[in-house]
Amino acid sequence: MEVITERFSKQYSTSAEVSRLIAEDMQRYLHENNVSQDVIDQVELCLVEVVNNAYEHAYQYSDECPIEFSCFFNADSELVIEVSDYGQSMSREEFSRAVKGEFIEPDPDDPETWTTSGRGFIIVVQLTDDLEYISSGKKNTFKFLKRSES
Repeated sequence: MEVITERFSKQYSTSAEVSRLIAEDMQRYLHENNVSQDVIDQVELCLVEVVNNAYEHAYQYSDECPIEFSCFFNADSELVIEVSDYGQSMSREEFSRAVKGEFIEPDPDDPETWTTSGRGFIIVVQLTDDLEYISSGKKNTFKFLKRSES
């Protein structure tokens, strides 16, 4: 028998702290659904990266803009996480470049390697099983999947 869990869904307002608020709600939901702490930690890191990206890039650090978050388990027992914003969208090319980027280890002698920009999506790709970007009308959604640990 397939079990699909109830979807957790909530809208938030952007701020410097919004990723922490969403992560706390997600943690509660995942604990209630008996997800291991290792998986929770991994998806929390991904969630924070995606939410901070929306705040920084889609909304240019503007407060009080809508961020929608939802998570649920699909019929294949995969954790599905969706983060949506209504700010500036990414082109398909920008998204493709972001997810295919290479992680550059910071070199103490080379300031060019010190920046953190561009590392977020690389982290998300490495810690999840699938990442999609959907831009429809004014809504931009990042959707990622995490399969159950066997």
